[in-house]
Amino acid sequence: MNLENQLSKYSNKIYLKRPSEDTRQYVYRILSTLILNMILIPGQRMNDQELSSFMNVSRTPLHDAFPRLSRNNLIEIIPMRGSFVTKVSKEKIEEAIWLNKQICISIIQGIFITNAKMSELTILREILSQLEYNCIHSDFLRASKSLVQFYNHLFILGGNFDKLWRSLYEYESDLFRLYSLAIRTTSYSTKIYKSLSKITEALIIKDNDTACRLFSIHMDDMLNMIYPITSENPDLFNKLIS
Repeated sequence: MNLENQLSKYSNKIYLKRPSEDTRQYVYRILSTLILNMILIPGQRMNDQELSSFMNVSRTPLHDAFPRLSRNNLIEIIPMRGSFVTKVSKEKIEEAIWLNKQICISIIQGIFITNAKMSELTILREILSQLEYNCIHSDFLRASKSLVQFYNHLFILGGNFDKLWRSLYEYESDLFRLYSLAIRTTSYSTKIYKSLSKITEALIIKDNDTACRLFSIHMDDMLNMIYPITSENPDLFNKLIS
């Protein structure tokens, strides 16, 4: 499929280069965004010419980004054949869910220790309102961005751990590709929105135990989405799915 056709339904604003970015940083951010949001499809070949033309860059920063994408399990570099978007792995999702549950529950507990202000906590509500709006209007790229913003803000509230979040986000790439697929189905997106909303309300009323319990349930819900989503999209997942 032509890359231009793949991107035609998405807003170009997300692809603008930020003033703080150099070309290599910009190229990596765009490529990882395209992969994590399932715009570049698992198994798809990374077409150097189309990608460099799309981002209006030479092939050098594109090739510079490939090793990092490979280290973060976003692409597979096959000698003499090319680079391909990795298939989503059920096993990696399960690992990420376990890790996410442990770390985020600690982050939630940290929110109570730091005694976050009400104005900072209600930002989570605003982010979730955008998530709901974007899902309703089928703007899945922006909906995925809202999910990332929710987690990022959660980590900031827990003690300014935004750098930890960025590293975790890259490590948990397959979990967020699962999120990206899930929000395309109304029943799943509604469940995700309601789960995160309940966690947010527990945080706002400072009910630590409930917030932690609800987050654990949310991660279990994501685990339970793996089988139906893989069944609906078998070509996007590796062949180790049982």
